[in-house]
Amino acid sequence: MVVVTDRGGNDTVPARAIAGRLFVVGCARSGTTLLQSLLAAHPAVLSFPETSVFGRLLSGGVMRSFRVETPVRGMTAAEVDRSALGSVHRRTQLAYRRTAGLLDKLGRRDLEGILPIRSKSMAQFADGFIGVLDRLALDQGKSWWVEKSPENVRFVREILELVPGAKFINIVRDGRQNVTALYDMARKYPDRFWVKYRDLDEAIEHWNVCIRHTRRLLGIAQVLVVRYERLVSETEAVLEEVCGFAGLPFRRDMIDRRAETASRLMTAREPWKADVLAPMRSSPEDRFNEVFTADQRAYIDARLERIDF
Repeated sequence: MVVVTDRGGNDTVPARAIAGRLFVVGCARSGTTLLQSLLAAHPAVLSFPETSVFGRLLSGGVMRSFRVETPVRGMTAAEVDRSALGSVHRRTQLAYRRTAGLLDKLGRRDLEGILPIRSKSMAQFADGFIGVLDRLALDQGKSWWVEKSPENVRFVREILELVPGAKFINIVRDGRQNVTALYDMARKYPDRFWVKYRDLDEAIEHWNVCIRHTRRLLGIAQVLVVRYERLVSETEAVLEEVCGFAGLPFRRDMIDRRAETASRLMTAREPWKADVLAPMRSSPEDRFNEVFTADQRAYIDARLERIDF
C-alpha cells in the first residue's frame, strides 16, 4: 500500500483510499466552474478554489528531472546539473506557495507538513501536493476530489505521469461564444489579468491554443471531452456520462445543489464567477452578434480553429 508521509516521517493517509482524482480543464470562460460545481455537489466529492499549482510547476516547457543527461554548450556537467536543480527549486517553491495559500484559505495550514520544503524533482513535489488533496478529501469523508484549473489543459500528459489514477474532463465551448466571453471579461475587469483579451487576437489565439491541446488528447482513455452547449441543454444526460467516466454514482440532486456548492468554490477576488450562481439556462447564451460588429464577427470567424471532433 502506498502511504503518504509528512516531513517528520509520520504516516498520514494511504493514497489508495481515494477512489477518484478528477481534473476539470479547458479554455477560460468555457464552463469549467459550472462543471466543477455540478461534480462538487455530489456528497462523495470534495472540490476547492482553483489551485493553479501544476501551472506553476510545469509552465515553460515539459517536465525536467533535476538531473540533466545532455550537456549544454559552454557549461560543465556540474554546472548543467546545478542549473536544472535551480529550475526545479524555483518551480516547486512557486507551487509550494500556491498550495500554502490554498490551505490558508481552507483553514488547513496543519497539512503544510505533507509538502516537501525543498523538492529534488517535480514528481517529489507532486506527490506531496496530491497527498494534501487526498487528506483534504478523506478528512471530510469524501472519496473523490475535483481540481479545477483551466490552464491544466496544457499539461494533461505530464499530470497523468505524476498523478496515479488521474482522470480529466476537458470542456469545450463554441469558439465564437468563448471569445465573446473573454472579451467581455476584459471590458468588465480592465484592472485584472483579463485585460489582455481586449485585444481580439489574444482572445482568439487563447481559444485556438486550447483547442489544439484538446485535439492532441483525443483517444486518451483518461480524458473525456464534453461540449459546454450539451452540458447546458442536456445537463442530466451529460452529467450521467461524466459520472460514468469518473466511476462516480450519478445523483439527480447534483443539479439541484449546484448553486449552493458553487458559492464555496469561489473567492472574493473572483467576482466574474458569480454567473454560475444564477439558474441554469435551458440553452446556451448567444452574445456574439450583440457584442461584435459585422467586421469583427467576420474577422473572428476567419481566424478561429475548426472543431473537427
